[in-house]
Amino acid sequence: MKPTQRLNSQLHKRLPIDDDEEILAVYTHHWFAYVSLWTVGLFLSAMIMGIAVLFVKLEASTLSAAFNSQQTIIMLAAGVLSLLVLGATAVPVWLRSREQLVLTDEALLQMLQPSLFASKISQLSLQHVADASVRRDFFGTILGYGKITIETPGEQDNYEFTFVPQPEAVVKEIVSAHENFSAALESGRLPTTFRNNAQPQAPVQLSAEEYEKFLDYQRSKTGRPAEVDQAPQDPTSPA
Repeated sequence: MKPTQRLNSQLHKRLPIDDDEEILAVYTHHWFAYVSLWTVGLFLSAMIMGIAVLFVKLEASTLSAAFNSQQTIIMLAAGVLSLLVLGATAVPVWLRSREQLVLTDEALLQMLQPSLFASKISQLSLQHVADASVRRDFFGTILGYGKITIETPGEQDNYEFTFVPQPEAVVKEIVSAHENFSAALESGRLPTTFRNNAQPQAPVQLSAEEYEKFLDYQRSKTGRPAEVDQAPQDPTSPA
């Protein structure tokens, strides 16, 4: 997903990227990632209410009228417990909604929300993307989502992002960005700490006197006369 101008500005403020670094795409989870969590919460809430109703109906016929006056309290407690379960379900849903995978023209960044008060941002240079793969389960094949794994060289942890819509297209974009970034480094269009991109310097011109000093230094180091075909001509002397 191409970010909007507002989202692009927010991500540049939040992420450790340069101002001129272009954000190519932002990936979020498939809607099924949230529906699956809500389904579990609704199922637990319905089960609590069902057990409470069943308990009241079974015990009401055998106990005294004093128990009947407590039915409302039992149902009310079950309702409160069901609401607490739904509230607890909303927390992981919100945490998952905060997770994003951001692709720039130089790096891949993973934004995670482990808890309500903690966040984690991992950054991987596109140069270090070794491979990318897709894995789908049964529901992923039907609904169109999958899990992508970005493999990295060495002992660095792999990047994994689940419930990704159209995962094959996402992997294709990441691989394409990696190839473009590597080509830019190889051609020298981008600076890098792994290569020396400085312009070649002109050869140093030595005078005859400086060259003789250099030969004396070489003799003192090797203990034998330096073999020289011809001393360089003094660039200041006439040809």
